[in-house]
Amino acid sequence: MIRAAVLGADVSKSRSPAIHNAAFRALGIDGEYLPFSVAPALFPSLVADLRAQGYRYLNVTIPHKAAAFALATSHGPEARVSGAANTLLFDPAGDIRAENTDGAGLLAALADLGVTVAGSVVVMAGAGGAAAGAVEALTRAGAQVRLVARRPEIAEQLRARLLEKQRDQVTVTPWKNDGLATALGTAAVLVSAVPAAAWSDREAAAGLAALAGGAAVLEMAYGGETPLAIAARDHGARYADGLGMLVHQAAHAITLALGKTPPMEPLFEAVRG
Repeated sequence: MIRAAVLGADVSKSRSPAIHNAAFRALGIDGEYLPFSVAPALFPSLVADLRAQGYRYLNVTIPHKAAAFALATSHGPEARVSGAANTLLFDPAGDIRAENTDGAGLLAALADLGVTVAGSVVVMAGAGGAAAGAVEALTRAGAQVRLVARRPEIAEQLRARLLEKQRDQVTVTPWKNDGLATALGTAAVLVSAVPAAAWSDREAAAGLAALAGGAAVLEMAYGGETPLAIAARDHGARYADGLGMLVHQAAHAITLALGKTPPMEPLFEAVRG
């Protein structure tokens, strides 16, 4: 039997078990995927216990992503840039590999929106942990990224962690003083890695006025109508919330862990149900 789990401070309402268990069924795998809510102080010992019990992989959510990164003995490129892992893969030889599949999930969700990432100008709003792996994936896929942040110094630190050839594809713009509007002016894609409430103030609304009709907007947040969703539709943009990204990043984690890619429709059906 394949055993796997999601670990977070409170995963009682996590959709990950539904997604991963649906993937096991679709792949014909005898598997079980469970949620474990755990306090930060107990996270390392729980990881060790689950590994000793033969778990194949773990998914990790807030607030344990940095701790998961620190526990690993090897790291994928998105995890390295972000300093955070949402997936831990256990190798029988003893390696614990940290991966961050958010970037792969983002690329797939953008493809669902009809976006060709290579050669596109993508505005990334936010420069925290949610944005870091995404920026690495976007630049590796050939996008030019305009990184818009309320704290530009954090965005510059993120840019500096990229490989040198990828840094040249990233420019940093302050959110304030019409920076958001300037960045959006000729961009075809906006990705929001900030909390949904960040789009409710006047400054954000003024910046979104520059959003081109027909642009694609993907918001990593999900679970309800948001100010960005309303603004995107008002400006004639194509909009998607983060649910598709969640499903795609889960599918990528399964592929990394098991070497098999699940069909997507059963996963979407599970998360919507």
